[in-house]
Amino acid sequence: MKRILQETMPHSPVRLLCTDFDGTLFDHLSQPCIPKPLLEAIQRLQQRGCLWMVNTGRDKSYLLESLLPHCADVYPDYLGTVERELFHWNGHKYHQDAEWNRSVQTIHDDLFKTHETLITKVGQWIRTNFSAQVYEDPFSPVCLIASSQEEAEIIHEGVARITAEVDQLAWVRNDVYARFAHVSIHKGSVMREVARKHAIGPHAMVAAGDHFNDLPMLDRRYAEHLIVPSNSMPEVIEKARREGGYVANSQAGQGLLEGLTQLGMLEAAMKDPNS
Repeated sequence: MKRILQETMPHSPVRLLCTDFDGTLFDHLSQPCIPKPLLEAIQRLQQRGCLWMVNTGRDKSYLLESLLPHCADVYPDYLGTVERELFHWNGHKYHQDAEWNRSVQTIHDDLFKTHETLITKVGQWIRTNFSAQVYEDPFSPVCLIASSQEEAEIIHEGVARITAEVDQLAWVRNDVYARFAHVSIHKGSVMREVARKHAIGPHAMVAAGDHFNDLPMLDRRYAEHLIVPSNSMPEVIEKARREGGYVANSQAGQGLLEGLTQLGMLEAAMKDPNS
């Protein structure tokens, strides 16, 4: 069965809903790409004081290109982008969390400088042995677009072997995309920073995701209530089951809506916020 640990509404009201974007909230093959009932439910949760965060591997510009045309004026309170940066909605636009973003940039600059030779070796190994596109961007000196899931998996295993003795260097994979990052900076730590700002404990948090780079935030140390849609990677479904999360029968946004319903959050959102 896909349904596991059928929880009712958490004992404490949920104060932070953190969702991945592609494959969890947004499905480009569906119309609409984000289910209207899901956006309506999130808006009602926000009206009751629940923060909504979209936590993605996309950069901010690329995320907003897809999010804004489909969000129906329901805006996330926070954006976590490229598994490290943080932005806050002020009612008009998204502003960066300068202190956090500077901190994680410094951590990564130091990491990449320290291991420059090894990282260069990884890039050369990929270019020599695979057809994957390898490039550099502002967030990683080696980034990857593999030609297939199979190639991405082989490269992932090879990079793990080459970097095995460097415990701070992580190879972050999402579908056929991958980049280097510091092992301590990931979707879970970005979500935890938002929770810290608002003094929100794991008992009052929901995290939802579907792919490899969502694994760090699908952890009950960060969020006690977990949702994964049916289209999730097998490794994600397995972790959700181990963590006592909810594996939906539906895909992407419909699966997220199903999970929120199962948690009792939609019933709670329908109540008068002043009650």
